[in-house]
Amino acid sequence: MTKPTAERPPLLLVVDDKPENLDVVVSYLENAGISLSVALEGEEALALTKELQPDLILWDVLMPGIDGFETCRRLKQEKQTRDIPVIFMSALTETVNKVTGFKVGGVDYITKPLQKKEVLARIQAHLTIRCQQQQLAQQNADLQRLNKNLEAEIARRQQAEAALETADARLSALSEQEAKCWGITAFIGHSTSIMGILEEIRRLQQVDKTNVLVLGESGTGKELVARAIHFGSNRAKGPFVPVNCSAIPSELADAAFFGHVKGAFTGANSNSKGYFEQADGGTLFLDEIGDMPLLLQAKLLRVLEDRKLTPVGGSQAKPFNVRVVAATNATLEAHVAENTFRRDRFFRLAGYAIRLPPLRERKEDIPLLVEHFLSHFVKEMGYAKGKITPEALEVLQKHDFPGNVLEMKNLIEYALISCGGQAIQPPHLHFMFTTGVSKLTAPSLPKPSAPRRTPVSTSPPIPATASADEPICVSIARSTIANVKGC
Repeated sequence: MTKPTAERPPLLLVVDDKPENLDVVVSYLENAGISLSVALEGEEALALTKELQPDLILWDVLMPGIDGFETCRRLKQEKQTRDIPVIFMSALTETVNKVTGFKVGGVDYITKPLQKKEVLARIQAHLTIRCQQQQLAQQNADLQRLNKNLEAEIARRQQAEAALETADARLSALSEQEAKCWGITAFIGHSTSIMGILEEIRRLQQVDKTNVLVLGESGTGKELVARAIHFGSNRAKGPFVPVNCSAIPSELADAAFFGHVKGAFTGANSNSKGYFEQADGGTLFLDEIGDMPLLLQAKLLRVLEDRKLTPVGGSQAKPFNVRVVAATNATLEAHVAENTFRRDRFFRLAGYAIRLPPLRERKEDIPLLVEHFLSHFVKEMGYAKGKITPEALEVLQKHDFPGNVLEMKNLIEYALISCGGQAIQPPHLHFMFTTGVSKLTAPSLPKPSAPRRTPVSTSPPIPATASADEPICVSIARSTIANVKGC
């Protein structure tokens, strides 16, 4: 339906079989601001109505062929034209005729002879109603479209919420899995020292704002302690971000820790979060903290005090909620004395300090560790079973393990491969470190017989197919290498 606008005046279709009647209506509407179209009989009127889509029809009742009532009835049966209002005009004054007109779909009835004021008033009234109906229809269509858009948006949000709930459930499941993997149960041993460490971890899990300093030799499990503290605390659902301080170039350290804004330096094509922002709501684990440059130490101290950071190239400080667990295999007190580590930062990090004992100080835990690593690698390598002989276990208990638990893990992996999944015996134990193992008297592989002394002239000849300049491959017995290494 074409809607009348300021650019297009309303269109009126007048249907009457007598031209003189049409002339009267035309004269009435000459200056009314209404466009007119006329028809002399019913069929013509139906065709024009479909073509022109007038805003109002003024229809005579008595016409040759099909009369006004019948043409109106047909008009109202068509979806394209049924909403167009029809005003009947007739000399018939009986009430039954008026009732018939309303029954077939008319909206008004004007009695002939026509009066100008009445005609203009009724036409104007119904054009106004028609305009309001069209406006309401348009508003209703707009509302329906908006409603569909809102329904689609609600559906999208519901899907997003469902996806978030699923993701949250998965994260919770992962957090639970990680808590089991990295929690208290991840520690193997029953020695007094390890029991004391576990008790300290439990206390730290209850307070999730205190920064922690973990001290211990390499391989004692400093990151394991940090993860246990994190996954057993209220921060378990937050991120755990491990950082090796010794692996970060000094010129990149600021951006790495505090992030940067777009354009802060060449190559900074977008904003980037640093380690502190990445760990927001969780734990930041700073390994090898003693290797951090002094300048960065000062900046880190300020950040830890203010609990705010400013990205490189930025001007707005951002608050963060992070627990810092730092670790070092060095003696930080010595670094402080040597002025290579700031004293104030030491006390800031050492809100609570845990000292991890080396494996040589808790040798009663060695059998349990061996059993644990055997079970792990047997499953990983697909062996049916794995065991260690008492003699091999005795050798392990006499070893000082300068590499601590990590050395033990690698040692069992190597030995299990060497024995082919059978029982680990002393010759299968391959010690990478010999410092501080004077008490170790592990049986060695069988020694080869003494080599026969031969004249120099009997050295292996150059193969006939090789030139004098080509390298010569000499095969050396593995047992000989073992003897040399044992010297």
